[in-house]
Amino acid sequence: MSPTNPPPTTVLPSPPDRRSLPAQVAEALIDAVVAGHYRPGTTLPPERELAGQLGINRSSLRQAIARMEQARLVESRQGIGTVVQDPLRSTDNGIVVRALAVAGPEVVAELLEVRTPLAGLAGRLAATATGTGTGSATAALTERLDDVRRAGDPSSLQAAELAFFATLVAAGGNRPLGVLMGWLADLYGATAPLFVTAFASPTGVVEGLERITAAVEAGDGDAAEVAAAEYARASGQRLLDAVRGNSTAGTT
Repeated sequence: MSPTNPPPTTVLPSPPDRRSLPAQVAEALIDAVVAGHYRPGTTLPPERELAGQLGINRSSLRQAIARMEQARLVESRQGIGTVVQDPLRSTDNGIVVRALAVAGPEVVAELLEVRTPLAGLAGRLAATATGTGTGSATAALTERLDDVRRAGDPSSLQAAELAFFATLVAAGGNRPLGVLMGWLADLYGATAPLFVTAFASPTGVVEGLERITAAVEAGDGDAAEVAAAEYARASGQRLLDAVRGNSTAGTT
């Protein structure tokens, strides 16, 4: 009886890249824009030239650029060419996150400068609405505060804080402010992983939001504005410290 030969070792091939060629090309061009190789306001090379550089046909390139146009990362202009747009204004949150990671703390500081006075206004409007008996959302605000208190980890605390401010803005009933704060919230939400270390300790978050809630419930617009602005300023510094820490870590 002949000995049994062991079965041959199976070598699995690497998983194929299942993205279409246009998707792969679009991703490569997005990386180039985010990295600053093509800056906002400049144009991509002519279609024939760029296709040659990438080693693809012009049809695949057109499809890739169409994907970028959908994300508002480029804009095709008659007689000018394909103009690069600011990646921070892209409709694709993934692109915005990557652009922020490249841009570093400077752009975050600018965003936080805008957030502070808007947060103060949101506090005043919510308290005023409560004081006049219209648009009162103190029960909802208290519920969001309870969610903040119950948050068991930094990510949950971060999400609860974001929900608290959404409720605060809604309580004031000012729709333009809602749009502005909504945009900041969307951007902040999209970049949440960059800031999660700012929520390692719940004490400052809970105490700050308690002061805002108390002022709103009392209908004291001045106190609510001060409390919300002070919280936004203090939390903004924590967020900025967090993103600076991530930026430093990424270079070591």
